[in-house]
Amino acid sequence: MSLKTLDGKIKKEYRSLIDNVVQDFYIPLLKEAKSYKRAVGFFSSSSLIEISKGIGVLAKNGGHIKIVASPYLSEEDLEAIRKGYEDRDKIIAGALIKNLSDEVADYYSMQRLNLLANLISDGVMDIRIAYTEDSNGIGMYHEKMGIIEDIEGNRVAFSGSMNESRTSMSWNYETIDVFCSWRNDSDADRVSLKSNAFYSIWNDSEPNIKVLEFKSVTDALIKKYKKMPPNFEIDDEQFQKKKVSRISKAIVDT
Repeated sequence: MSLKTLDGKIKKEYRSLIDNVVQDFYIPLLKEAKSYKRAVGFFSSSSLIEISKGIGVLAKNGGHIKIVASPYLSEEDLEAIRKGYEDRDKIIAGALIKNLSDEVADYYSMQRLNLLANLISDGVMDIRIAYTEDSNGIGMYHEKMGIIEDIEGNRVAFSGSMNESRTSMSWNYETIDVFCSWRNDSDADRVSLKSNAFYSIWNDSEPNIKVLEFKSVTDALIKKYKKMPPNFEIDDEQFQKKKVSRISKAIVDT
């Protein structure tokens, strides 16, 4: 398990309408990883589905995942917080749970949410919630970055505008920049900066960013989505099926 074995295949930049980011970046790198640290956009069932792509094999190999996400707060939520109508944490927890959809119809999405629920239940995956806070009130934490590390200590950091949602991964034109710790000093410095930033945020020591654990939210996620043992092979099952379909179609067309 070494990220260096993929060195020739790891690009410096991925663009969502040109590259298959999931199959060419997340899945192969996470297969070689022991840990995955990710700061994302809004917390929702759709973002969790996208985050799940690639983590099955990592988890099966004994790896660990840490996710930092931001709550989506409505104007009513923000107004209630400003005026102190309810406890702030209660309002945030309610907003987070509201974004765990009951309308998950397709098989792969259900399997992915079930996988995540199992990983959280088993202590393999941790989720913390972040928001900005200053004298003007609270706001959303929107930083997008990730750090993938293997058992040898090699790290790949990435950052950019890509959100974990089906829209941004498939339809919007967004990019991520990628840095490998072993390539050169410049890349190594960028990896260290991203790693240190994540460590600071995760441990709630970043200025003007508040990071909390919401057990009521993770309990609700487990209750809603944990239905069966985890399917660690969901990526191969889903994407191999698509690959076979494309090959079959090409044969028919010829």
